[in-house]
Amino acid sequence: MMNGLSEHQIAALLLIACFFIFLVGGILFTGRAIWKWAIARTPTYLLWERGFVLAALLVNVLGLVLLEDLLRAAGEPIIARLALITYLIAAIVVVVAELAYLHNREWVYSQIVFHVIVAFLAQAAFGISLLQTGLVASWVGWVTIVWNVAWLVILALTSRKNMYFPALHHVAPLVIGIALLIGK
Repeated sequence: MMNGLSEHQIAALLLIACFFIFLVGGILFTGRAIWKWAIARTPTYLLWERGFVLAALLVNVLGLVLLEDLLRAAGEPIIARLALITYLIAAIVVVVAELAYLHNREWVYSQIVFHVIVAFLAQAAFGISLLQTGLVASWVGWVTIVWNVAWLVILALTSRKNMYFPALHHVAPLVIGIALLIGK
């Protein structure tokens, strides 16, 4: 326990927090790209926007690290570990893509596609691991699997030229985090 919080609770709070941190970045993106806010034309604005997107990713990774530990302790060491390593690889790739975008305002789209595919598959694997442990209610594992596989298929079929919707990668962690926090 740390300051009265257990690993279980810290994992839950991180997985929930990543969604809300991303929400700030998502609103900033919407203000810049869709609503065309005047302030969004400043150089610092893009740094804040992408900074919140990357901060949410980092918090997501930290939550998944603790989730992997909880899953391992609950008796599922293999799929959870592979899911975590896979998600870490996807996170590194998208951080490089985001930083390249901040540098030259161009996306390295192959990196984005790699991230999207690998991150969805890794989160689906976390769902499988959740089903095997009983750490949370089984519906959480199923929702995690279906959400990630469905969006992977939907984006592959309907949005091949722009598959990067980072908000989609924060929904399953939000659900898992809430389930961890409230218990079965």
